[in-house]
Amino acid sequence: MPPSGARKTAVELALVVTSKLAACGAAWGLGFRAVSDDDFARVVLAQELAHAPRLDPTGTSWLPLPFWLTGGLMRALGDTSLTVARTAAVALGLASAALVYAAARILVRDRRAALAGALLAAVFPWSARLGVATVPELPTAAMSLFGAATLATPSTKARFAGAALLSCACLCRYEPWPLAVAFALATLFERDARSGSLAPRASSAALALVGPAAWLLHNRIAHGEALHFLGRVSAYRRAVAGEASLHDLVAYPLALVREEPELWLVAAGATLVGTRPLLGARFARPAVALTSMVALLSAAAMRGGAPTHHAGRAVLAVWLAVAVYAGAAIATAFLRGRPERRAVLALSAASIALGVLILRPWYARLDSMTTRTRELSIGAAASALPRDARVLVEVRDFGFFAVEAASGAPWNFVLDRELDPRVAARESSFATAALLERRIAAVRATHVVGEVSEATRHLGPPLAMADGLGLFRVEPSPDPTTSAPRPAP
Repeated sequence: MPPSGARKTAVELALVVTSKLAACGAAWGLGFRAVSDDDFARVVLAQELAHAPRLDPTGTSWLPLPFWLTGGLMRALGDTSLTVARTAAVALGLASAALVYAAARILVRDRRAALAGALLAAVFPWSARLGVATVPELPTAAMSLFGAATLATPSTKARFAGAALLSCACLCRYEPWPLAVAFALATLFERDARSGSLAPRASSAALALVGPAAWLLHNRIAHGEALHFLGRVSAYRRAVAGEASLHDLVAYPLALVREEPELWLVAAGATLVGTRPLLGARFARPAVALTSMVALLSAAAMRGGAPTHHAGRAVLAVWLAVAVYAGAAIATAFLRGRPERRAVLALSAASIALGVLILRPWYARLDSMTTRTRELSIGAAASALPRDARVLVEVRDFGFFAVEAASGAPWNFVLDRELDPRVAARESSFATAALLERRIAAVRATHVVGEVSEATRHLGPPLAMADGLGLFRVEPSPDPTTSAPRPAP
């Protein structure tokens, strides 16, 4: 029979994971499907990696680890469907909740208070959404939080584990890079460890930087410049949003407050009840590390590194830390006695009401989320096409990623044109029927996905249609000397 402590940990972990699953289900039930078209673009890249493995799945600035995980799972299962990608996203979300619980156990002495913090971190709005989305922000933030949390313990094993997870986080997104540097410096120069052996601290510090160092080396070898990715990110950001401004300097701090105001209010209210002396000491070093991350990200934003949408995702690790603190503070107040219970209940209720009823409608407006319902429907219809199908898809915006992702076979698609804000877009082949017919012949398309219009009308009735978007079959040419298919009469 396992010891009592192990049983308690297992029960608490199950509760955290179950709560996370319920939060994911609630987000899905309320209609959330994706943060942006990036979600579907990442699925497409994972599908292509499963179809044709390579070390750098994108060849651009996107970091590789999320694609290795999802694409590797698809290849192992022999299934490149969008369902596998979404299932993997939820599984990573549940694992992230468990990792946040582990971080909370390091940061909070009382296990009941740590459990409360982990539960709150599992269910606040952005955490719930990103537990469903096929982007790597939640596992990245959970690994980052755990790494920062290990700064609060002298345990060499915990610090080494934190370094390893930070290094993995740095291969998912760029936001943890400043945190990894802060972690390495804190580990090397912390006062209370100077009298001990340098080797374990140096090993942990070096391990935290392996991820960034590996990516810099890859860029140097593959592109001839270690900071090649930085140039791509900056160029794209300038093309989409123009030159950086003072607003970019405060983009991250503003997003922290405006996108999850209730977390900050609840944390402040619980602190007023008198829990700070019980919690503040262990949170001090992780808080400094996370603050330095936000500061360095803000500085980098002035060089064109600011996000072009949903800025709050980049600082999710801070929200997770605040949620752990707020939940633990509430639980600590409850454990201290009846007056504190009444006070913390009143303050928490008032904070949530203020955030939901006043602050969110006033200043906490979020960028719109993406559904792409009709594109997903057409993509699902395209999944039934023959394996050798060649589908020409009309490109009006980045919705074509949803079509490709839902098809499960993006390698069968040919884009009508590229949508790169850094270069001028060429004319669409779907502008006229004649242009479309020539494009179909040029790419030897067997099927077409496009808006129902004068240009596509001559293709005949669509095989599937969703809100004006159709999947059409191209009739093969009866002329044996013509190798290219032709549109149906």
